[in-house]
Amino acid sequence: MAKVHVGQVPYIVSVMHSLKHPSSSVNGVLLGKAGKTSDGVVEANISEAVPLLHSHLSLAPALDGAFALLEEYCKARSLGILGYYQANSHHLHNDLTPTGKRIADKIAEGVREGHKWVPLVCMVVDSEALDKLADMKAQNSFKPDMSGHTGVKLLVKAPGSWAPAEGVEIEGAREGVAQNTLCDEIAFAHHLDIVDFDDHLNDTSKGWLQPILVELGKEGDFSKCQEQYP
Repeated sequence: MAKVHVGQVPYIVSVMHSLKHPSSSVNGVLLGKAGKTSDGVVEANISEAVPLLHSHLSLAPALDGAFALLEEYCKARSLGILGYYQANSHHLHNDLTPTGKRIADKIAEGVREGHKWVPLVCMVVDSEALDKLADMKAQNSFKPDMSGHTGVKLLVKAPGSWAPAEGVEIEGAREGVAQNTLCDEIAFAHHLDIVDFDDHLNDTSKGWLQPILVELGKEGDFSKCQEQYP
């Protein structure tokens, strides 16, 4: 089983993207690096989330354009795509939709074509759980172990499907640090600063590939691994 580390920044950016467009479905990609040792141990580190769309998630021309630019961005940063995230427009529909699954499957197919061992993650924002998290923050009632209260569902690519994640953890989630930071960012209305590819198409002066949050030194060092991705 692969071990996947999700940084606080991609977690926070994914959720904030959904909160900027609460009545729309949104999606984006998760970026990072992965390595496989000579004895088969696989680890991956997701360090960035890049917001894509908040209108028509399946709009092929927009997705094609976004991924073309994203490919150049990844090459310049020595990063690879490690997953997909989505939030749905219907408040109580918190599962990966058929459209989302098709996009996530296409991403996984592209990555696995050259690196079959790379773990792929799908993060689905759970709006109902997110509301409960906000209540816990307001009531100062965080628990000693907050790993089950992140407001997102994590899935991993399994043969033929996306299954509940094992071996995937969000940095600082167990202690509630990631959730507390998320709530603080929302309180300061920083979610309104999120810029996705849709925004960029409407106004090219908006920096779509300029992350508003950055975790320095969090991309992971897999230089000693027998196999590396990207």
